[in-house]
Amino acid sequence: MKTFKVIKKSKRTQARIGRLQTEHGLVETPFFMSPATKGYLKSLDSLDMKTIGTKVALVNTYHLFLNPGDKFIKKFGGIHKFMNWSGPILSDSGGFQVWSLNERQGQLTKIKNDGVEFKSPYDGSKCFIDAKKSIEIQHNLGVDIVMAFDECSKDNGEKMDIIKSMDLTHKWLVKSLEYHKKLNKGKKLFFGIVQGGSFIDLRQESLKFVIDQNPDGIAFGGETIGYNMKESNRLLDKLIPNCPENKPRYTMGLGAKPQDIVEAMIHGVDMFDCVSPARVARHGELFVGNLNFTNFKIKSNEKNNIIRIANSKYKNDKKPIDKNCQCPVCQQYSRAYLRYLFLQKEPLFMRLASLHNIYFMNDIINQMKKYIKYE
Repeated sequence: MKTFKVIKKSKRTQARIGRLQTEHGLVETPFFMSPATKGYLKSLDSLDMKTIGTKVALVNTYHLFLNPGDKFIKKFGGIHKFMNWSGPILSDSGGFQVWSLNERQGQLTKIKNDGVEFKSPYDGSKCFIDAKKSIEIQHNLGVDIVMAFDECSKDNGEKMDIIKSMDLTHKWLVKSLEYHKKLNKGKKLFFGIVQGGSFIDLRQESLKFVIDQNPDGIAFGGETIGYNMKESNRLLDKLIPNCPENKPRYTMGLGAKPQDIVEAMIHGVDMFDCVSPARVARHGELFVGNLNFTNFKIKSNEKNNIIRIANSKYKNDKKPIDKNCQCPVCQQYSRAYLRYLFLQKEPLFMRLASLHNIYFMNDIINQMKKYIKYE
């Protein structure tokens, strides 16, 4: 049985609907993965995640390796049992965390030809992760989708530095896939990661290399993707036409705003993740707006389609966050009450705000799917 199949294509764009088979069920694409980075989505439990439409959860290899430990989770019965999530789970290989740690605290991280040496932020102990170790951790966790170990490329890096990083990513990809095949006793999927910064020629070279390894899915990584949407769109415009039709496409870290996902979908991307929707929710920024299918733009009367709930104009506002939203928050609570909770620094606000923002992201995707099915 094929792991991925396209079942419907848009007539006006490159958007498509597909079905992805995983060990923990069949999932319809496109989908946004809830960022349960450390084995939990802040302020939300597994029932909340289902309520807001989560199909696939995302966890992080680097964080779970450090705490509570992948071997501990394996003994517990795997990450699904540990976090009480019955749906599919994808694990970030840790490459981005290694890169971001190196950017902020370079003295703690050494990127070598065979792997990465760093100190644990928990206890200061020396740690080492290479391609083999990353894959071993992910298999110990028991995730459905395993990601190749890679080095994240900068958005504005020098070309020679990006080439060096890309070559290292390719070397680690081969080792990652080799070890994954040795460990894969079930039907875990493996995704390769395309790097190359903002350079089209390097991205094309990297994409060809990844395709030649025949992974189950194609991921686009690096700081550029999602962080710089103008460049992201330019890259996707050139790269997606060269992607295999029968493999899911994943833009890593793309999805800070609902509009970002719409733009990626119309390019033909199937999978997204980003910590930003939940993060900005906790800080009082709530998504609003309607998707216009004439130009595929989300429109509202609010700047950037965001309500900043701390604003005094919402003090007596009896309306929901968004009148068209069917999430449990918009069905039950007013802007005035949410503002009150936020100013009180009440933890309940973080839960309700996160529920709304991630539901909103999933609803935008569902609207696109409905459009594709009936256009």
